[in-house]
Amino acid sequence: DMMKCPYHDTCTEYGCPELCRCFCDSDDISYTGLHPKLIWERTMTLGRGNDRCDFCMKVR
Repeated sequence: DMMKCPYHDTCTEYGCPELCRCFCDSDDISYTGLHPKLIWERTMTLGRGNDRCDFCMKVR
């Protein structure tokens, strides 16, 4: 789990924390379906208002 995120910190510092969701979305778009044996899982992100990012990448 990540408790700090440079994207979230920077967006918050510049007064636009809602933009961090775009970085979270781009991770989901980039990693989902990247390879048939790669599993991308995440249920929480700082950018979406949670207290941590709980992403996990696994190989089947």
